[in-house]
Amino acid sequence: MTSHRLVIGIILGVILSFFSAFFFNMTVILNQIELYAGDDVLRSISLLVGANFDFDMISFITGTPSILGFFAPEILAWIFIGYISGTIAKGLRRGVIAGSLVVVIVIAIWIILSIFSQVDLMSLFTGNQLIETLGGIISAFCGVLIGGSIGGLISGPYEEF
Repeated sequence: MTSHRLVIGIILGVILSFFSAFFFNMTVILNQIELYAGDDVLRSISLLVGANFDFDMISFITGTPSILGFFAPEILAWIFIGYISGTIAKGLRRGVIAGSLVVVIVIAIWIILSIFSQVDLMSLFTGNQLIETLGGIISAFCGVLIGGSIGGLISGPYEEF
């Protein structure tokens, strides 16, 4: 008999990723959607998912880091997603695995939605934007690892029944 807690944690984490940055930073994301997307539903969803990757960890570390600067809405959203996924998956290792898989799946969804909504992906992965994009992806992994490990530890060890 197998438990489906890991799969449920991943699915719920992916669903939460569509709205989590919106919960912590509502007005900025609504303004971006009104400005850039208009009536295009795919572009609106792409902006919602892409908003999770706005916090640039590389620029934060190389600049003048502060405690208040670390608590950006995007990193809080990833910690929240990791916590929920890790709590559902139950166990430290499974919580970290669930959180990491959520980030990989959300990156794939973001790229696919950006392709269908005709966003210029080459500008995100070349030149100066490359550092910002990689910083957003690194911050997503850091937030999910923190949240997934806390959620996995709080929920206790995984036990197969």
